[in-house]
Amino acid sequence: MNEELSPELKEIIIKRIESSKLPNNIQLSVGGMSSEPMNLSEVIQHVKSNDEIGKKIIKMELEYLKALKNGVLA
Repeated sequence: MNEELSPELKEIIIKRIESSKLPNNIQLSVGGMSSEPMNLSEVIQHVKSNDEIGKKIIKMELEYLKALKNGVLA
């Protein structure tokens, strides 16, 4: 993802993660990029810091939102 993400879109992605129905104790791993699985607050921190893991999460969220918009997902 080479283009700069607008602050509003980043906030939407953060709100989606925060409002997910996933339990607080869930642990996520993003393509083996982190040494240990992350909890939701760590995922949000990566998105906020826009590091390599955060960029991957943002890309996944944007692809999901585009698919939802285009009717690929119902």
